[in-house]
Amino acid sequence: MGHVNGGTELPLLRWLAREKIGKQAVSPTDHAHRQDLTARLFRDEGELARLCREKDWSQTPLGPVDSWSPTLCTVAGLVVASPAPMILLWSSQLVQIYNDSYRKVMGNKHPQGLGQPNRICWPEVWEFNAPIYAGVLERGESFTFENQRLVIERNDSPEEAYFTLTFSPVADGDGRIDGILVTVLETTETVKRRQAEDALRESEARYRESERRIAHALEIETVGVLFFDMQSTFLEANDTFLRMTGLTRDALQRGELNSERVTLSEWMPSTWRAFDELKANGRFTPYEKELLRPDGSRWWGLFAGAQLSQNECVEFVIDITAHKRAEQARYESEARFHAIADLVPDMLWQADPEGKRVWVNRRWMEYTGQSSQEAIGYGWADAIHPHERSTVLYKYRRAVETGVRFRNEHRMRRADGSYGWFLVEAVPICNDDGEILHWLGSANDIHDQRMTMDRLEDLVAERTQSLADSEERFRLLVTTSAQIIWSTDAQGCASEDSPSWRAFTGQSVEDWLTGHWRDMVHPEDVTPSEQAWQRSIGTGKPFEAEYRLWHARSGHWRWTMARGIPLCDGVGRTLGWFGTNTDIDERKRAEEEVRRMAYSLTMAEQEERRRVSQILHDDLQQLLYALQLKLRMVSNRLILDRQRTLADMVADTSGLINQAIATTRQLTVDLSPPILKTEGLGDALEWLQRQMRELHGLNVELLAQRAMPPIDEDLRVLLFQIVRELLFNVKKHAGVDRATVELKQSDTHLAIHVEDEGLGMPLQTKDTLQESGFGLSSVKERLRQVGGTLKIDSAEGHGMRVHIRVPWCPMQPDNDTDAKWPGNEGR
Repeated sequence: MGHVNGGTELPLLRWLAREKIGKQAVSPTDHAHRQDLTARLFRDEGELARLCREKDWSQTPLGPVDSWSPTLCTVAGLVVASPAPMILLWSSQLVQIYNDSYRKVMGNKHPQGLGQPNRICWPEVWEFNAPIYAGVLERGESFTFENQRLVIERNDSPEEAYFTLTFSPVADGDGRIDGILVTVLETTETVKRRQAEDALRESEARYRESERRIAHALEIETVGVLFFDMQSTFLEANDTFLRMTGLTRDALQRGELNSERVTLSEWMPSTWRAFDELKANGRFTPYEKELLRPDGSRWWGLFAGAQLSQNECVEFVIDITAHKRAEQARYESEARFHAIADLVPDMLWQADPEGKRVWVNRRWMEYTGQSSQEAIGYGWADAIHPHERSTVLYKYRRAVETGVRFRNEHRMRRADGSYGWFLVEAVPICNDDGEILHWLGSANDIHDQRMTMDRLEDLVAERTQSLADSEERFRLLVTTSAQIIWSTDAQGCASEDSPSWRAFTGQSVEDWLTGHWRDMVHPEDVTPSEQAWQRSIGTGKPFEAEYRLWHARSGHWRWTMARGIPLCDGVGRTLGWFGTNTDIDERKRAEEEVRRMAYSLTMAEQEERRRVSQILHDDLQQLLYALQLKLRMVSNRLILDRQRTLADMVADTSGLINQAIATTRQLTVDLSPPILKTEGLGDALEWLQRQMRELHGLNVELLAQRAMPPIDEDLRVLLFQIVRELLFNVKKHAGVDRATVELKQSDTHLAIHVEDEGLGMPLQTKDTLQESGFGLSSVKERLRQVGGTLKIDSAEGHGMRVHIRVPWCPMQPDNDTDAKWPGNEGR
């Protein structure tokens, strides 16, 4: 540019001085003279020189050419004649004069941009230009920008462009800065070509890294990965898949392997259905099937797959043989239970959550004469006495609807058409969330006991008329009955000998008559049975209790059901008590076996939850992340290759994988929260506190001591699930959004208190609720299995407080009915 100035500037200045431009005004009517001045000033042959000669500058903020200052004339002429892209911005309005080389930068803004203020012409970049213009005009500074990114609208729409810019001040003769000279070199193509090259190199690097990561992912030892074509021919597989199937890599590379080679013939229809779904949807629903290894051994696999390209698919395989064997073991356990149930003298049965019977034991079929098919559903009701059938069905359905324990005495038809009395009970078996899985029930033959009670009632009625005859008959009944029959005075003291009691317990008549009957009761049952007996004596209401008695003949404790009724005179005054004890030990043993199996199944389910959660987290999620990364690389490559349709399809697939990742992450937490394995119970409850607030809107105040002894993992998981279940109860039923959880500890026990100030419940319904409502029956039973207890304090309108107490070291369920009687200590 200096070279251009050297050839033009001095003659031009001498001419301007001679013509005295800028010193005196030319007559407005002297149009020819003005044109001559413009022609001399812009004498180049280019387009912009021609437009400058033709333009009526009097219509611009610069005014007519003959009024321009010498400096403006000089610089304007130099800019228009320069081969380099330049633009001159003059006066405070920054009026534009540019040359042919700058013409491309203007785009559609040309030619109206000639003589136009810069801010009006380029409003989209004014925010960038304004501080630069201020620095040049006000402080005389110069600026240079290399490859500056600007978003301009030169062709009626925004576009990204890059420029190398210089901004220089233009001063007049007295040093005042009147304009800005800007040189503009557009570098858009160069910059974008360099960016594309950088992106390509980065993409290739990421692709190589993706290949490396995928290679590492294929080394996972628990998940098999198989690539195959749409004809089911195996293309590639990781070592885990080959180890699972017993196949060799040589056979794989020779293209000899396909689904039919490894799948049992009976499972091929499922395989082809998965292929059809893959072709239709690009993926197939995970399914299980049994496969055959070359050595003849069989194994089970869980398969999930998706289509990668037109003729390539990927499949993930998890060996679930152990899980299937566990299921088989569970089935065998149920079979053993049914076998044991067939040996029990009571009638046992199982029903689904809706109360429909699905199984009965052999004793039921032998007694009623019904087949198993006749008894399922509600067919069992045909065996109920017609006079009692509708009442029994109403009570039973009501219990099923409310989830409460069912208990009733009614007559059942024998196979010979006669009827006998039974005590029928049913209890719901619930999962960790309090949902009923099924019902277990029993029918205990109490016909003899009922007949005995009926005879006792007849004896009581007769005694009011003839006490002597009644006593004689009663002694005869006591002597001949197979039940334990006893009588006491109005204060509950034995009034006469009970041969059946002594025959059962081996106690002497002296000990029986002197009130030592308690010595024959199991030490753990003495207090509750004594309290129940004293309440009946005090209220005059019938006595009923279950407790263990020492059985002298077998040398073991046996469960009995004790019942007693008062003998009253004509004015309702109690004269004495008559009662029986019925041996229910076999029924109790069956119930205990059911509870043992429920506990084992609960522990097995929890272990399976942890295993599936670990597979989801450690294996499947990592594979999904690797696949997502590879798809992202492929998408970027497709975008660079301008294959937008394929890129969108890949992006959609990546979105589905995102959903799968989110789903597996949530499943991992729901199945087995990781914090339970790595931290203590206090930390796990803090995590639960946040979850209840964020996901369910329940604010939980947690009060816990920081230093706590380590807790067995199974007990830690059990307590965590119980607290979570109780908090869900608060959210669902208490009508409040706040609750308190407090942990207290002693040397031997841990106590947990869950409290809310919600609706509460009436005192008279507390026992019912504690036994069944809202899953509390399940909580109480699980605590009992580890030696813990649960207590509820509640009043209607005053909230509920649940108190849990467990030993630090949980005990396994045990039945002490086989424990030897220690003797007569404590008599």
